[in-house]
Amino acid sequence: MAGRGIEPGSKKQRSYAGCSRCKRRRQKCDEKKPQCRRCFEAGSECEYSVRLRWGGRTFDRSRFGHCLKGSVRKTADSLDGFVYAASGVSLTVPQELPVFPSLSATETGLLYHYTEEASRVTCCGSHVQKELCQLILPMAVEFPALMNATLAWAAMHSVAFRGQVNGTSDPVRFIVGLKARSIEHLRQGLQKPDMEHCDALLATVRTLCQCEIHSGSDQSSAWRVHIKGANALMNAIDRSQRGKGARPRLLYRWYAAIDSLATLATCGTTAMIEAGDRKHLDDYNGYSTELSHAIGDIGTAVGAVSQGVSSSEQADLLEGAIFTIMERENNLEPVFYPGVVERLTPQAIREYSLCNQAYQQTALIYVRWQLRGLSRDAPNIQHSVKKIIECASAITPSYGLSPAIVLTTPLFTAGCEALGEDREAIRRLLNQLYGLLKIRNIKLALEILEAFWADENTNGDLGTLLCQKNWNFIPY
Repeated sequence: MAGRGIEPGSKKQRSYAGCSRCKRRRQKCDEKKPQCRRCFEAGSECEYSVRLRWGGRTFDRSRFGHCLKGSVRKTADSLDGFVYAASGVSLTVPQELPVFPSLSATETGLLYHYTEEASRVTCCGSHVQKELCQLILPMAVEFPALMNATLAWAAMHSVAFRGQVNGTSDPVRFIVGLKARSIEHLRQGLQKPDMEHCDALLATVRTLCQCEIHSGSDQSSAWRVHIKGANALMNAIDRSQRGKGARPRLLYRWYAAIDSLATLATCGTTAMIEAGDRKHLDDYNGYSTELSHAIGDIGTAVGAVSQGVSSSEQADLLEGAIFTIMERENNLEPVFYPGVVERLTPQAIREYSLCNQAYQQTALIYVRWQLRGLSRDAPNIQHSVKKIIECASAITPSYGLSPAIVLTTPLFTAGCEALGEDREAIRRLLNQLYGLLKIRNIKLALEILEAFWADENTNGDLGTLLCQKNWNFIPY
């Protein structure tokens, strides 16, 4: 009976949910995801699939298969499945089978566009893209809020690269409609007291936040609303104990990174993030989890300074913490999450390390600029600017699936303090990044820097410029 546990002494039910490799080898699988223990120890790819059986038998031994003997023949067989073809029987097969019958042809096309193209520009590697799609798409099929948000992001990407969305004459109105439907379904999901589909809710908030930030709308503060919503949702998940089990690591790592970076955005702060596991170079965000926490601490300290709190002691502590991180991370091989380094090429590992170093220098600039109040021409600030340019220039330009996709933050930070020819280097790198990714927020970052460089009336205060022009901007 549903809802009842196994009685003491009763026979334990056999599980058929193990990974494909353990099934083939007839070994017990612990069914951990994304990688079971046996596959992890063997360094093998771990995949989970469903094997269909008819009446407890394989297809060719089932009653259904028996009825088709003589009229069909097996034409192919593999570890992934089989193919049967008609033999001497005329069968009518539709040319197109609707994979997602609830979606229109335009929406189905966008879903495929998301998996093949749009997701590339938000992932630092192909393994991250695969993990993200395997996480998002099954939830989107069951959760309309996430489906509409995902389609909206895919449509935005299609407009940026193709100038259109196939099947619609007014793509802007179409995207607005998708986001509106997503928000309406999201609101309904948040009203459920049992927090059902909490991971899908967080995935929806992430996707909507991504849409608003990457749209590069200079006066839209919607991304702030979504980050605050993610913060409230994370608190609710923790209170409900749903976060104590197996968490979708990409979602929670996204939240930790965006929350810490948002604390650095002028005219607003967010809540502190949990310390969590700080010892990995995060292959999703492109820099270490420990550094992400330090950036959150810096943002909180900067917010306190604006309220009149002395920053000298805090600056000493934070600068010392960053140097400790740098000494450990830059003198040893990068430590990734389990099962990640085996999927990376030597070049990818090197570029992750370069990206991480760029974020280390970003953190130092904020400590020295915002907390210590050093002038722009201070030697240690200019050293960090040049180091960021050096690291970014050493990363191969790529249409997504590279740590290059997260370089907007360090390049913008360096640009705020750059002088002379370094400004031209920042301009060149941001233009190159925008040309490859077509993310409007990258272009907005350069527009803000150009205005900042040209406006001497701000006295080097970026916050003054942003508030004067009502620019709601996060370099992400």
